Amino acid sequence: MAVPALATPLNQLPKGPVLARAIARGELVVGVRRYPRPAPPGSPTPPEPDAFDATLARELAASLGVKAVLVGLAPNERDEALRDGRVDLLVAGVPTQGQGARTDEGGAGIDAAPGSYDTGRGQVVALRRGRVQDEEALRGASVCVGEGSGYAGAVALRYGAQPRNYPSAVHAASAFMAGECAALAEDAQVLERLMGNEEWRFYKPVAQDLRAPADAAVRLAAGDTASRDYIAAALRRWRADGTLAQARGARAGNLQFEITLLKDGLVCHS
Repeated sequence: MAVPALATPLNQLPKGPVLARAIARGELVVGVRRYPRPAPPGSPTPPEPDAFDATLARELAASLGVKAVLVGLAPNERDEALRDGRVDLLVAGVPTQGQGARTDEGGAGIDAAPGSYDTGRGQVVALRRGRVQDEEALRGASVCVGEGSGYAGAVALRYGAQPRNYPSAVHAASAFMAGECAALAEDAQVLERLMGNEEWRFYKPVAQDLRAPADAAVRLAAGDTASRDYIAAALRRWRADGTLAQARGARAGNLQFEITLLKDGLVCHS
């Protein structure tokens, strides 16, 4: 299928102060999610950048002809890092304040480029013989979700469920398998792969076709319209040229591998 052409090539679009400074220094500094990968008990690994966030960060940097510098940030560090100039952009999923409703703002002094950098559909799974057997039973039920996931807002708004945030999708799956939540909400592409694993035969889908009520937006300092519009155009290309589909497939494969490690005795360290 032919890829729709962008109205104006990216390299011909104007860049505002944020992106102009990145070009001048030769690097785009991007704040991303981070989490430790599964490791043996008592041997935690240091947190590493989220691979999906990192892929988009590198694509944006490459479009500017500069290298990407990734800065892993905890949720409570991100807005401040953007406001004080430690990072040029934030690529970190759905902001916590945006998980309950659609929003174009990431907080005071912070703007968001229009559009979402992740466009998947979600699914909810639960124990085959657990108390959650259908959508109606999700009301008031605890649902494990990874930090920055738009499905937290989806299960709360659509079903009246109680989302519980964990540092990553892997941590959320680990908590669900340990019985900390009645259900798990994640991208359908990820869960469909996991459901093919022998150890997931005890679970079943109870809700389908979840749509995040807020965008996984690229955020930047407010007031830079040219940079915001450039990023919006870059996101349109990210979605249209197959790069997003490839990144989503890679994410599903990585998560399947990391979650499968849990059955081998590895654990998720905080």
